[in-house]
Amino acid sequence: MNTVKAGVALILLCVTLPILFWINGTFETWRPPTDFSSSMFLLSGALGLGIGDLFLLGAFIRIGVSRTLMLYGFQPLILGAAGFLFFDQTFDSQRWVAIAFLIGCLVIFSLERYRETKSWELPGLAMAIIGVTMDSSGVLITRLAFEDSPSTHPLEGHFVRCIGALLAYMVVALAIKVRRRQKNPHDTRPVIGIFSHFLSFDAKSKALILLGCFGGTYLSLCLYLTAIQIGHLASISAIAITGPMFAALLESVIHKRRPTVYLAIAFLLFLGGFAVLMA
Repeated sequence: MNTVKAGVALILLCVTLPILFWINGTFETWRPPTDFSSSMFLLSGALGLGIGDLFLLGAFIRIGVSRTLMLYGFQPLILGAAGFLFFDQTFDSQRWVAIAFLIGCLVIFSLERYRETKSWELPGLAMAIIGVTMDSSGVLITRLAFEDSPSTHPLEGHFVRCIGALLAYMVVALAIKVRRRQKNPHDTRPVIGIFSHFLSFDAKSKALILLGCFGGTYLSLCLYLTAIQIGHLASISAIAITGPMFAALLESVIHKRRPTVYLAIAFLLFLGGFAVLMA
């Protein structure tokens, strides 16, 4: 699934970038990113968009989307410290208050989930922690790439990141295939049956997958990279961790369940944190 996501996003970027250069009239004046920036974008894509998403998808399956995304509450602290150390970004009390409100959303969801299950699945949590850590590393490395090549357009950076993600999937697939051959020399199954798996879905599932690729891996990440290029890292990640709240809202709509008291409290905390952040 992750291979399809990165591949669809790469195809869309191949169409979008020439149109962007044509509209801006920058074909003649375009300068590619430096070698350092290009290598950083590749590394960012491999770690964050590639391997990190593999762990996150595994965590989604094991412990659910909302509970996995709760761990993004640690990302503003990680990126805030990195921004202060590497990019001379301030970390004033207003941002601390906003982040406290937004992390409060995650605490509420944590209490609700624990009340429902009375337990935590350690393998799923480990996958989520690894995925969040790699995603945070990818954000930091992406900002380093933009700092070295300020004129690079976010779509260019995302294009290289998608290539990095696909290269990471190829390495992972090769490693899995070698391990299978060691256990069974006659095992000739493909590790990633991209087209066979995708074509096996019905029309509705294919449409949903393609819509998710367009909205998430392509459009959403293009906008997110624009924010990473020019914005304050901790504040951006603080807004991004509201994902658990929106995931819980969607789950309520899809499964036709009435929102809980926990969700209402989390929503109020989100509004308070967002208002402080925007002020």
